[in-house]
Amino acid sequence: MKSISKFLIFFAVSITLVFLAAGCDDSSTEPTTTYIDNPNVESYDSIGVDEDSAAFISRTGINLLNGLNTVDTARLRDVSLNDRNNSGVDFYLQNGELLNSLLPPGYETRFFRVSEDMSVNTFDTLSKVPNYTVFTPNDFTQSGTESWGYFNSPLASYPVYCFWLKGKREAGITTNSVYGIIQPREATDRDPLNVYGFRMSFRVRINTNGENDFRKQILQVE
Repeated sequence: MKSISKFLIFFAVSITLVFLAAGCDDSSTEPTTTYIDNPNVESYDSIGVDEDSAAFISRTGINLLNGLNTVDTARLRDVSLNDRNNSGVDFYLQNGELLNSLLPPGYETRFFRVSEDMSVNTFDTLSKVPNYTVFTPNDFTQSGTESWGYFNSPLASYPVYCFWLKGKREAGITTNSVYGIIQPREATDRDPLNVYGFRMSFRVRINTNGENDFRKQILQVE
């Protein structure tokens, strides 16, 4: 009788443990995590610019809002690729408004440097500019990138800059301030030390809602 009793106790305990284990498994009720494209962020993986033809015809301008390259006299450009002293070396991005006096002040772009060198993977997964909750006008201290050095072929580093399309907001072209991050991808020069022949491309991500938020995807709220 003692053996039977011990068996019944063991059996009851085993059944109880099975039910407890089953009760702890709530995977069937866990909501599914769904991510959607961030409606406030646009990503441009490769915008090419070049000093590859006659002056004022080269596509050295970038329309950062729409992710397009432009000729260097285009009124929609936000930045222009320029070289120091017209020497064919030491290139940098400058405020699109500065190249000549034809552009209205609605195309002013301001910059600050985020990192002097960043890996592609870190840039691609950067969700926000570190150390900033929100941006203020005083954060954007420069009208171009030359204060932090120059681009040459091949690139010695892959810096990241944050920019503000100040003029487009002030001119009413955008409803909100548009902020972005930009990084050079590569640089080549088919005719070194001469004015023409230099080419570059950039990766760009913008937030059109006035936020320090550059996530490509966000959690869907149901």
